[in-house]
Amino acid sequence: MSIIPKLRKRINKLSSAIEAQKLLLQKLIDRRSEVQRELNYYLDPMARLPFELQSHIFMLCTPSSTLIELRSKIYPLCTHDSSTLKPDPTAPQMVFLAVSRLWRNIALATPRLWCDIQIDASLHRPNYRDLSELWLARAQDLPLSMTISGPLALTQSVQDSVAQHSHRLENLTISLLRHMQTPDIKFNWNESTPFSCMKCLTVEADRLTYCGAMRQWLDVLRAAPALSSLRLDNIYFRTDTGIDAEHHLTLASLRYLQLGKPFTWDLRQEHSSTSLILRFLTLPALQVLSISCFDLPYEELLDFLTRSSPPLQSLNIAIPLDWSFSFVARFLRLMPTLVALTLSATPTEDRSERFLPFIEVLSTSPDLLPNLREIALRTEMPLIIDYESVVQMLTFRVASCPTPLESFRVTSPLTVPLQGKFLLPIMPNEEVGSALRQLATKGLKIHIGPWARNLF
Repeated sequence: MSIIPKLRKRINKLSSAIEAQKLLLQKLIDRRSEVQRELNYYLDPMARLPFELQSHIFMLCTPSSTLIELRSKIYPLCTHDSSTLKPDPTAPQMVFLAVSRLWRNIALATPRLWCDIQIDASLHRPNYRDLSELWLARAQDLPLSMTISGPLALTQSVQDSVAQHSHRLENLTISLLRHMQTPDIKFNWNESTPFSCMKCLTVEADRLTYCGAMRQWLDVLRAAPALSSLRLDNIYFRTDTGIDAEHHLTLASLRYLQLGKPFTWDLRQEHSSTSLILRFLTLPALQVLSISCFDLPYEELLDFLTRSSPPLQSLNIAIPLDWSFSFVARFLRLMPTLVALTLSATPTEDRSERFLPFIEVLSTSPDLLPNLREIALRTEMPLIIDYESVVQMLTFRVASCPTPLESFRVTSPLTVPLQGKFLLPIMPNEEVGSALRQLATKGLKIHIGPWARNLF
């Protein structure tokens, strides 16, 4: 029996020796890895570049943001098919972290890589805010671009996150999905939320969405004095009773304004419209104005242009049925700097000529819109168009104006189904077509129809 303790002691000794050898082996493996990383460092051409150049190369591999279209092109923060929220592994930032220690160090030491973030708030996951905070922390104190989308895009948690970083936000886009939303969106931002460096603000929805009272939105805009672009698409405000002149607001830096709205047959309350915000705004630097459709009274539209005196270069506006010759003349004379004019006809069953007042006014004086180079007529319904008047207007704008017209377009759908019939676009006759071809020989680019190529 005395042999058993001896054997157990020997086994323990051998086990200790094995563990010691394992530790030695692991140290050798770790040492080999260190040497291999050192070798990789000297073999990696990135390692021989200055850090500033390495960082710049990484930035060139990520999508760049642009202010022209007011939308930051950024990669999604999270994947949709995982059980827990995590960064998208295909995002360039995440690829950089996974390649090597050198690349990881470069990525983490380049705050600009982490300034653009897109959050999908459609997932009912509690940790997306923690993840976004980690992402934003890597941006250090640099200005941020943030896009929040989904049916939960304006939850209290998301709004708190926006408010926390409001002083750093340069671009903010909120895309609302209504299939899980309440009819009226509530938000808790106001004049005390400091959007001090915000340049671009976009709030869009996939269908008609009410986003609080206009008084609140004016307070939000008042908190963003550096705002240069504002886009509101399918967003409406409740008209406030008691809102008065003290709520009027001047945005001295706003250059781009887009006010979108669904077609007239989708309207639920005619007294609520995004365009009513023009009643309370003065925009002396406005260069681009786009209004899909509006309920603003004509005189108030003229008042807005008169008090703002904006250097408008591009106007895209949906015209109602009853704009008269005299009103159009007054309207256009308030925009002497206009270069591009796009007129859209709101879709109704009426196929009458709706562009005629503009076509006639543009033929009256070379001093009217002297810088105009582009005219586009856009319809959702194949309208009747007086092409003889169009030819007269084009001839006048090419031959008699200080800046000759360079482009004229009429676009409409191929066919429109209506009450069991298919309406076809109304094209110019052969005589008009010949006149248009002659204008084209003088350098005027003309497109009529739904096709991408020039017809004349």
